[in-house]
Amino acid sequence: MSYILVADVGGTKLATALFHQNLQIINKKEVASDKTNREALFTCLLKSFQDLCEEQQISFEQIAKVAVGVPGIVDPKQGIAVFQNNIPWESFPLSNRLGEIFPHAQIKVDNDVYMATWGEYQARTFSKETMVYMTLSTGISCCTIVNGEFVRGAGFAGEIGFNPVEANGQTLEESVAGPAIEERGRKLLQKPEMTLKDMMLLYYQGNEQVTQMMKQLIHHISAQLQHIILLLDPHCVVLGGGFFNHHPIIVERIQEELQQRFAKTIFAGKEQVIECSMNKGDAGLYGGL
Repeated sequence: MSYILVADVGGTKLATALFHQNLQIINKKEVASDKTNREALFTCLLKSFQDLCEEQQISFEQIAKVAVGVPGIVDPKQGIAVFQNNIPWESFPLSNRLGEIFPHAQIKVDNDVYMATWGEYQARTFSKETMVYMTLSTGISCCTIVNGEFVRGAGFAGEIGFNPVEANGQTLEESVAGPAIEERGRKLLQKPEMTLKDMMLLYYQGNEQVTQMMKQLIHHISAQLQHIILLLDPHCVVLGGGFFNHHPIIVERIQEELQQRFAKTIFAGKEQVIECSMNKGDAGLYGGL
């Protein structure tokens, strides 16, 4: 009997899951990503895999396949984590390193957003449709699937976080990603220990300062989505990642702004292609599977 291990490595958390060969989930874990250095993060990954297996009394020799999603630029053919903003795995030969631990397993390494996108695509039983997945958490990125194939370009497709959105050249990720929102909120409210979760509680309570911050976020995201919709005319745009998954009301506000942007044009109604994630926080795990 053989099994499949899947990991979704993020800048904040590391999620892993053990699946049976019939694709049924057996167990999953979530731990904080140890970003001390590249080896510490790799050890963190292996420890999570080991804990999953030991709890089910499964040996590494019984693992037939391993899939790992990694943020940033990835060389999926060589299994190399090329470049990341949020984890210390630049030019890290992940497939080779995993192959030393799992010598009999098939190893698959790809961008984490691509894996999550594939999970959402499969969840909707799409095959020929065009779908865009945008994630907002520690970072921000997107991925496109057309006719069941990823649009990879020359290797940098989907890195919308680098788009400048402010007059001073500040990028989308520097403006609206989780850490950026926290930093801006702490300065604005003069509360250095405040978390994003605390800020969103204030948002739901109607705090004017946080509401203005969220309006700016919604404006920047809506502008990006408007460009994407006009360029690709996708059947579906999924908004996922920790922030959107925990705050679907923001997705609704984005839809409302897009409705205003498209009103009285031939594109009126295109905001209806915006959807929340179906797999939520497990999108990367099921996509990897």
